[in-house]
Amino acid sequence: RVSMCLCPTGAGCPTGMPDDVREAEGRAWMRRAADLGQPDAQIQMGNQQTNRPEVMVSWYRKAALQGHGDALNMLGLAYYEGHGVEQSFAEAAKCYAQAVDGGKMTASYELGCMYSTGEGVAHDQNEALKFFRMFIIAAGHEPGSEPPNKRVAARLARAHQSIAVFMNVEDVERNELKAHEHFIVAAELGDVYTMAYLGDYSRMRGLWDVAVGWYTKAAQAGSCHGRVNLA
Repeated sequence: RVSMCLCPTGAGCPTGMPDDVREAEGRAWMRRAADLGQPDAQIQMGNQQTNRPEVMVSWYRKAALQGHGDALNMLGLAYYEGHGVEQSFAEAAKCYAQAVDGGKMTASYELGCMYSTGEGVAHDQNEALKFFRMFIIAAGHEPGSEPPNKRVAARLARAHQSIAVFMNVEDVERNELKAHEHFIVAAELGDVYTMAYLGDYSRMRGLWDVAVGWYTKAAQAGSCHGRVNLA
């Protein structure tokens, strides 16, 4: 097979170049661009080294030092998991914060989780609320609409559920009505725990039909608590 290749220079490879030669030429151009300091190329080089985590991280670090949001986000994940570097929640939090500053707003989810649990940063519910809200805005999700994928849905559910807990329990921005709205969004996004919680919430208020509806959804999603309360 033969095909045309557009190299990073925009010049293109000769017409009729075999695929294996074209791919090798593409990799060579990518390496040249990475060596010249092009951050997107450096990230691509890192992505190609997943079986060599130390090398992978070294490429991400080169791009991160230029303030590239994606690279900082991936470097944060490497520190958080201890993949290619010594595990450090504190360094992970620094990278995520810099990623947000660099425009990678989805890293705000990671910071929300870390401030919520106190991993690598001082436990601070106000900061957790700020970053979870930032993530929800960055995700561009409207309640009732379908998220782009299951991973985003799970993260949005966690963000909404965490905000609801803070507003319902913690003395941060106590607002039971707003908390309930966030719980509903989290449940609609598929959070089984929140479905079961809303069943309990409705039952305790005598809203039996509503409770049965939430328990049914929880049970269908695999919740033992939902099944027990429907028995």
